[in-house]
Amino acid sequence: MTTGFAKDILPLFRHGDVRCMTAKGIHLGDAAWMCDAASHHGFGDHGNARRVYAALSAGFMPPGEPWSQDWLELYSAWMNGGFQP
Repeated sequence: MTTGFAKDILPLFRHGDVRCMTAKGIHLGDAAWMCDAASHHGFGDHGNARRVYAALSAGFMPPGEPWSQDWLELYSAWMNGGFQP
């Protein structure tokens, strides 16, 4: 089974998380931004998604309610599966 951004990852973000982070230039609700293959933020590829994962796994995001290990593993599976939209 392929893990996709729209069906598997986006629903994990709360509406308030998406709104808050969009104001900071982090477009959690935008599949094109999240699946962008370009290097950014010190990552060699898919820099936007990898930056978000780094913040999620460190507990910096989302504010007030860190993701469970299951959700982090799902996000990791999405990355390992090729960042499918």
